[in-house]
Amino acid sequence: MKRIFLITFIVLATFGLNAQKDTSYYKHEVRVTFGESMLTNFFWLGLIPRYGGEVVFANVSLSYYYRPYKWLWVGGSFVNYLGELMHYNWREYDVNGNYRDFTKSKLKYCAAIAPEIRFSYLNKKHITLYSALSVGVVIEDGYESKLTKYPNFFPYFHVTCFGFSGSFGKKNNIFLGFEAGAGMRGCTSMHVGYRF
Repeated sequence: MKRIFLITFIVLATFGLNAQKDTSYYKHEVRVTFGESMLTNFFWLGLIPRYGGEVVFANVSLSYYYRPYKWLWVGGSFVNYLGELMHYNWREYDVNGNYRDFTKSKLKYCAAIAPEIRFSYLNKKHITLYSALSVGVVIEDGYESKLTKYPNFFPYFHVTCFGFSGSFGKKNNIFLGFEAGAGMRGCTSMHVGYRF
């Protein structure tokens, strides 16, 4: 009788160890995302970084995620907004009434740092479907004027309603994907990444 209990305990313990040692997914992920910001400017007018009255064209983000469970990622992103090149013209006079014209150009800079949490609702060998929530802070820099002082800080918010990721490669650790959502990263974006 003792042997049966001992054998049963060993078999159940082995099953438990194998269940916890789930190697069917990678724990770490890095990705580069390219997003559009034109629709963001339309829907979030006044809530996003604007460049001297001009709109932000696109954004590029670099992200890292840790995956403690097969269905959960936690991580963060550094998002860089690509804006318009601004030209500043002014005229300076000396005491004799002579003047000189000056011109400077600067690409306005805006970036966000945002922690993110993602939940997947379909995990297959080559396909993952997920949703995500990201909240952080935006930092904007530019030429100061009487009305505008820099740097500016304001909240960052983005919800990924639908995310798709397709894995390929010899070990299925390279992936391409698409996201659709609402917020300051844009309504649509494409990404490429590596899992390890």
